Amino acid sequence: MALSSPVTLAHSQALDRQVSRVLAASGGGVETAPPVWLAGRGRAVLAGVSVSTIDQVLTAVLRVRHNVLRLGGLTRKVLVVDECHAYDPYMQTLLRRALAWWGALGIPVVLMSATVPAAVACSLAAAYLSGAAPGVPVPQMQPRYPGWLYVDGRTGDPTVSELVETDRPRVLDIAMVDLPGSNRSAERDGMPAADANRAGFVKQLLDGRSGDFCVLMVCNTVASAQNTARALDEMLGADVEVFLLHARYRVKDRRKLTARVEGAFGKDRRKRPGRALLVTTQVCEQSLDLSLDHVVTDLAPVAQVVQRAGRGLRHTVGDDVRVPVSVLVPLDAKGRPDDGRWEWVYGRALMRSSRELLAGHGTVAVPGDVQKLVDAVCQGWDTDTDDRDVRRHLAGERVMANAALPVMIPHPRDLVDLFDLTDLSMTDAEAATRYNLDTVTLLPLWEREDGSLSLEPEEDVLLPDVHADVRPLRERLLSVRRQPWQRELPSLGKARPGWAKERRLGEVLLLVHPFGAREVELGEWAVTYDCELGLVAQSPVSKEQE
Repeated sequence: MALSSPVTLAHSQALDRQVSRVLAASGGGVETAPPVWLAGRGRAVLAGVSVSTIDQVLTAVLRVRHNVLRLGGLTRKVLVVDECHAYDPYMQTLLRRALAWWGALGIPVVLMSATVPAAVACSLAAAYLSGAAPGVPVPQMQPRYPGWLYVDGRTGDPTVSELVETDRPRVLDIAMVDLPGSNRSAERDGMPAADANRAGFVKQLLDGRSGDFCVLMVCNTVASAQNTARALDEMLGADVEVFLLHARYRVKDRRKLTARVEGAFGKDRRKRPGRALLVTTQVCEQSLDLSLDHVVTDLAPVAQVVQRAGRGLRHTVGDDVRVPVSVLVPLDAKGRPDDGRWEWVYGRALMRSSRELLAGHGTVAVPGDVQKLVDAVCQGWDTDTDDRDVRRHLAGERVMANAALPVMIPHPRDLVDLFDLTDLSMTDAEAATRYNLDTVTLLPLWEREDGSLSLEPEEDVLLPDVHADVRPLRERLLSVRRQPWQRELPSLGKARPGWAKERRLGEVLLLVHPFGAREVELGEWAVTYDCELGLVAQSPVSKEQE
């Protein structure tokens, strides 16, 4: 039967005037579309069914305009939050405050994750109970994976399921592979040594297998993925197809590339290439239903390694499925493990603990070993430890958690004045759902010989007028972290004054490729947008990519 309620889609790139449609699960192709009014800012959650990013929901507990509207819109619903483990301490703090409000409002909540630590699960349940049943003792719980854990919102009594049988047990055969920190030949060519060595290992892996063979290579940064894909595209023969997917694409390009990747490595094997390589980033850890023969991954926290390895032989059914997983361990100049190689992505202490656990385990049974491995990563960590890396990690987590306190509305049991819900002294930027995530939105443009600007590098798709349909423009936007080279870029509102008052578009920065030039020179940086590689920003002096 078709859905009886309109369904809305809410995320940062959703169009203001877009009418979201979803296909009913079983309705003979029947679509349900919400009224246009629900497509306005902040109104999507008022629909009977709404699908959104976690940011849209967490905004309900921030000191920003329309937060009470969002809280009201969530009542009389069942809230489902997927991948609840994947949030940093800042977002976890916001989520716990939101759970307290949902508990006070009697909103049933389903939290989903395959790799949530027991400590995190307990803290989320405690947050809900603090709103639903204040004073009720918080039970000590141990999640079971695969399984479920139910906490009664009135009594706090927990119910832990028996282990749920699975028809897809796996054994991860984990091999720790050294990734040298030097490569003179690559450095002469301007490529970071680690990226060249990563590409060399993957090539060796492919060369060692004949016949059909598909490899997944997961990199910790976009620049590493771009470098690795380009290097392997040059190294490999024509019989190996190279795919690249990450988050630094325009909306339309990412949608197209994602569909191409899912078509090649999804359940339908009729479109599967014989020999292929998919180079990607953390985007593969969630939502993408892929299945490849061998998983190669940069060293990452145990939970992330398990998530990435879940894309190996994913659709193979049997009791003895063994997934080969190669974990690349970066080395410093002296040949020692460099746990701080990606410190701006994952903390040194977390990487060291994960490396030692994975190296000591050898094989990982999925699902049997997952929960105990995830819980063991930070087990016993304490601020009184003599381990400097652990102290630094815990201090960083406290800083992130404390940063959320001034931007949140009060706990529902501490609310004494409605002003505390409607205090708008903070801007939307200051009260953000992400920690220290200073991003900008870019619109790549290409100058034509007559001086006009096109939205496509090889086609004449002219920049639309402010009164025209803006969907072609919105589909060509991409969000990236703020970087020094962006200071020289004009905004759409300044370049075209007619756009200045257009919400969320007037501040979009324009990356204009001059006519006949492949790159945009911005100080010492050379920046370009490529529909296959995505956004590439490189310093001509250091040859180090953003």
